[in-house]
Amino acid sequence: MRSRRGTLSGSDVVVSYDLRSPVDLERAEEATAAATRAISQDPQLRFRSHLMFRGAQLAPARAPHVRPSIEDQEIADLRGAADGVALRVRHCSMDVFRAHRPQGSLEDLIYEMLEQFRVEALADESTIGIRANLTRRFAAWSHRCIAEGLLENQIGLLLFTTAHVCRSRILAEPIEERVNDHTESTRFGIYEVMGPHLLALRPAIGDQETFARHAAAIAIDIAALAAAATNESGRPAAPSDVLAMLELPQLNRDEQAEAAAGALGRSRLGEDDGYTVFCDDFDATSDIRDLVRKAQLVDSRTELDGILADYRPLAGWLQRKALQLFPEPEFSAWDSEQEEGYLDNRLLVGVIAGSSDGRLYRRTAPQDRPRASVSILVDCSGSMKAVTGEICALLDMLVRALDNVDVTTEVLGYSTGAWSGGRPYRQWLAAGRPSHPGRLNEVHHLIYKRASDSWRRSRTSLAGLLWTPIFREGLDGEALQWAYDRLIRIDAPRRHLLLISDGSPMDGATNLANGENYLDRHLADVAGRIESDPRVRLAGLGIGHDMSAYLRRSRIVDPEAILSKRTAQAVMSFLDTP
Repeated sequence: MRSRRGTLSGSDVVVSYDLRSPVDLERAEEATAAATRAISQDPQLRFRSHLMFRGAQLAPARAPHVRPSIEDQEIADLRGAADGVALRVRHCSMDVFRAHRPQGSLEDLIYEMLEQFRVEALADESTIGIRANLTRRFAAWSHRCIAEGLLENQIGLLLFTTAHVCRSRILAEPIEERVNDHTESTRFGIYEVMGPHLLALRPAIGDQETFARHAAAIAIDIAALAAAATNESGRPAAPSDVLAMLELPQLNRDEQAEAAAGALGRSRLGEDDGYTVFCDDFDATSDIRDLVRKAQLVDSRTELDGILADYRPLAGWLQRKALQLFPEPEFSAWDSEQEEGYLDNRLLVGVIAGSSDGRLYRRTAPQDRPRASVSILVDCSGSMKAVTGEICALLDMLVRALDNVDVTTEVLGYSTGAWSGGRPYRQWLAAGRPSHPGRLNEVHHLIYKRASDSWRRSRTSLAGLLWTPIFREGLDGEALQWAYDRLIRIDAPRRHLLLISDGSPMDGATNLANGENYLDRHLADVAGRIESDPRVRLAGLGIGHDMSAYLRRSRIVDPEAILSKRTAQAVMSFLDTP
């Protein structure tokens, strides 16, 4: 367990996260993103696939010491980097930044660093915690550069020294003693090169236009000095080597957009991933009651009831929460003379008179449509077998709670008809292996509960999730499209679609023939189209798996804590949307 004392928005707090745990990683990201939004005053900042995004674009902070990624870092590193991103968003005009941006990789790197130092200098003096986080993060980056040999390269030492000299000037902070020992010989040589531009940086931190002109001039001058430097072999030192050591992605502007597309999904950027199907002759959609013997389903229901017996408090909490989200409406009309319902006192006189036929009850008049509709799509791939009992129990409690407040629910699943291809794959081989064949496996979609059925009527078929011989591989994109098509046909004022999965889409044959990201891109494309439809709210529940690369709204769930209040709260939070 990593335990570090850090500061967030000026308040001293003690945090304890294990960043190797997907759940703790998500918690750390959520807390940090919330603080980042508060500092930047931008509600669009959030982590997706462990990268900081602003809406649909990567957050505009590429200085090497401010890395949006938090993998393999301490909490203190995460907070310092996030605070740097927040200040960049708040204080940097991208139009002004681009207007003065010099050409060339080294020039771009230096210019980027100087702008980042400028916005960090604008942190309010009262935000002691933020300033400490920024200083600690820059020091951690510096020490790592030293440890990994960056200073053994002439250009690396030049850029490292430039960064420290400029940061010291802009933030009016001394150079750390340990770093000072490494940069002293180089430092004096670059003062003359930067000249008056260096002196002009600190007074111009509040004027981005003026600052940018001086920063661009420094970047150009240092890059020219670097061009004249040679490494020990007498050849010009390769800028790509230095960029790699500085941990800065070597991407031009077009490649940066492509990187964002990879993390967010191509549909976010309006691109089509060209997904095709080689053969759909063997695709199937099955009701679980047609696949599994009734006696087996009854046994599975008995097993499920045994699991549920230990979680009655959680079931009760879900019932209460469902009632809060979908409170009982006021009814102005009643149907009298019913065989069950509420006792109608007006009809008791018939009992006394001996003229009653026994229909002494009244019920609320039928509603024209459900108050909401929730469709739950479950990954039925082989890796999910270990948690099907917990997933099944959670869904049974959820469906029952929603059924009690007149919310329509549908529970669906998806798998494949074979492992690694099946019959479509064999047809492709027989056809001579044409290039780019598209999907090469058999889709198998599963219905565990139809929207037209109540929980009581479906309680046995819901237990069919415990029957796992059909769990093989997952073609998530097509399954999500299928679930959406079914949901959109239901007339309801609110529609929610929840995807539950423990991994990325997978079919070995399809990926080998089309590229390893083929199914990933298709899932992101489908999710993007659904998220653009205001009639449906899409969310994901990742079982030990981060789904943020595909879905804008997702949570990671600890596989060991599926039947916990925290998981139930995550699910219900998805439904807490008008």
